[in-house]
Amino acid sequence: MTITNPSRNETGALERWIAAGDTADEFSGVVDGPAARFGQDGEEAAAPDDRLVRMAAELETARGEAELQRDPAWLARQSPGEMRRERRLARQIRGGRRRQIYTTVRSEQARQLAQVRAENRIAARDVNDQIWHRRALSRRQRMLDPTSRLASLQRVTSAASAGLIAVAVAGVVWTSAGVKNALVGPDGSALAYLAEPIFSVPLIVLMAVTAVAARFGRKFPSKEHRTKVYAVEAGLLLASIALNTFPVLPGTGTWQGATVLLAHLAPPVLILIAVVLQPLVTGFLAEILVEVGEDVTGNSRLDEETVSLVRLATRVRIAVAYGRLEVQPATGLPSITAIGKYLVREKAVAQQVHALLQEWGEGERAVSAASTVEQEPAR
Repeated sequence: MTITNPSRNETGALERWIAAGDTADEFSGVVDGPAARFGQDGEEAAAPDDRLVRMAAELETARGEAELQRDPAWLARQSPGEMRRERRLARQIRGGRRRQIYTTVRSEQARQLAQVRAENRIAARDVNDQIWHRRALSRRQRMLDPTSRLASLQRVTSAASAGLIAVAVAGVVWTSAGVKNALVGPDGSALAYLAEPIFSVPLIVLMAVTAVAARFGRKFPSKEHRTKVYAVEAGLLLASIALNTFPVLPGTGTWQGATVLLAHLAPPVLILIAVVLQPLVTGFLAEILVEVGEDVTGNSRLDEETVSLVRLATRVRIAVAYGRLEVQPATGLPSITAIGKYLVREKAVAQQVHALLQEWGEGERAVSAASTVEQEPAR
């Protein structure tokens, strides 16, 4: 008889079930033994009791079920609720991935757009820098080229003269209308327009003559006639002011307020400003034209060093004219140390500028002496 060890797990459930069948057969043989032994009674030879066989089969079945129930597949089996939650979680994960992909794509597009904008701005700035560079080179070329420099100075001189003459003419027209209305009224004779120009036009003529004299390095009026000319200019200016203001003064006309009085004073003041500024501006620009003038046909050229010295000397003369540099009584020029500090240049450059200023001063004194000699025979 073969007895199966219940504690063995090396065989499977099916083999244990087959072994359980063999055990039942052996038990049936054991039962048959007594039946043969007690068969003569008739009652002793009853059908074998299969209760033990059923118990053994149930035991083997329970062992097989226990082993199958402990299999990981049973533990990994999901319930319907778990399956629904798994699907919901899977949908959320897929949605999150899609949002992440969308956000990444949008960020990349925004980055590329910002990069394109930055490149466009940089390209625009580069083009702007190139344009200004070309303008600077062109301006530098014009400043170094004698022809361009002379042409530029002439344009400035013409524009300044035209502007000042326009101011003077506008003042004359303004004062003419005001004087005419004050003398004969708005409906009076048109000849009254000539009352004020009689006094203003001589001032403009003197202004033009002074400007022309300054342009040629001469001074107008001369020393012996300077007092007379200044007296005439002052008289004409006072007459022009009187003609424009007497209609609004309290004693000679109708007082209408300080604003009206200033409005009548403005035209003569504009004429005075034009008369004073015209010779100053024209003389200064003419002096620069003389200093940097040269043969524009190309026979001679100023090198860059000479041009630089001329510019520095011009700056010094302007500083002296406006009182920013003190002059020495002996030479009438600033000291070399003062020139170097003002221009922020080395001592050698300051010496060259000082020497150039001395040459200009000698030339001006020679021109003044020549003009004095020319005027003595006429006297």
